[in-house]
Amino acid sequence: MNKIERDLSAGEHTPNSPDDDKKPLRGLRIIDFSWVVAGPMTTKMLGAMGAEVIKIESLTRPEHKQRSGIFRILNNNKRSCTIDISSAAGQALLHRLVAMSDIVVENFSSSVLKKNHLGYEDLRQVRPDLIFVSASGVGRTGPESDALAYGTLLQAYSGRGGLIGKPNELIEAMGILPIWTDPVTAMWETFAVLSAIYHRRRTGKGSFVDLSMLEATVALLPEALMRLSAGVGGRGPGGDYDGESAPGGCFRCSGDDAWIGLSVRDDAEWQSLCQVLGHSSLAALYPTHQARLDDAEAIHAVIAAWCREQQATAAATLLRQAGVPAAVTRSFDQVFSDPEIQRRGVFAQLPDGSHNYTLPWRDADTGWRGDLTPPPELGADNDYVLKQLLGLSDQEYDELLAPEILA
Repeated sequence: MNKIERDLSAGEHTPNSPDDDKKPLRGLRIIDFSWVVAGPMTTKMLGAMGAEVIKIESLTRPEHKQRSGIFRILNNNKRSCTIDISSAAGQALLHRLVAMSDIVVENFSSSVLKKNHLGYEDLRQVRPDLIFVSASGVGRTGPESDALAYGTLLQAYSGRGGLIGKPNELIEAMGILPIWTDPVTAMWETFAVLSAIYHRRRTGKGSFVDLSMLEATVALLPEALMRLSAGVGGRGPGGDYDGESAPGGCFRCSGDDAWIGLSVRDDAEWQSLCQVLGHSSLAALYPTHQARLDDAEAIHAVIAAWCREQQATAAATLLRQAGVPAAVTRSFDQVFSDPEIQRRGVFAQLPDGSHNYTLPWRDADTGWRGDLTPPPELGADNDYVLKQLLGLSDQEYDELLAPEILA
């Protein structure tokens, strides 16, 4: 374990398993108020790295009762505790729980936790070095900070939709669906938490992280920013062409919905492509990168005509053998059953027979890819949290059930 890993893993709680040596976040406890996709995906990843994640839920909220579907993909490696955050008794319990925890993750609208005395300023009083990560559509400040925002809306609002190009009925909603803003946000949010942990271990200070899903999406549009910075303006819609390869794009092959992608980045690859296509004269006709960009549609038409007569796997293999970067466009089923993906253990099978994804990296020596426990049933860990961690007696616990504080 290197120095950074030691700093990240230096928590307050004692490891209790030989496998803890593999877990860089062992000993850290996270209180998770998040829901939908981005927050739960973040805490799933942190839990896979060894953190204890306690998901605060409610029997009164319909979305918490829905435990099937995507919930089972996003909420592994967690405990579930039901506490009414709107009650004074529930808030007192959560203050005590945060006092013995390290991190809070939430993505409510801006007023929810504050009005219930669970905002950052409230909770830092009980845990001065608390790491508090608040994710929202456009950030916690500004005129739109209270606006409801979902991934589909943010993908359109980010400007990415304007780069998608002419309609293609085979591409669902032209880049607006599926909702990729949420997983992208989870990536940045996980990075923010890890950075805040490292900062605290170095300085002893906590952090308040204000994470904007809009900004997380915009951060993945470097080409558009580069063009604006260079004074050439934003590029218009590009369809299925990335705008920089010369040529490059996604082309349909023979068969049912069979496609390959290819990308030519230099003159040598261009010459090789022309040889494969059987159009050697094109190499001399378009000798430079810029010349190929200027007449991209004509070149793409030649490639498309060749691809329509080829079987996708054979075409991609032939191109790669010639030194042209190319790949078959695969269905998710094909990815799931890929022998190398299986060998590396990207997907793990849970005791109930379902499959789920693990951490997107592995320990090179042992193959360890993080913890992957089944998602919790609603309120399954109330006894552990309230009796074992907070030390409530059976009588105190039962007294909270009558007014539905544990609801």
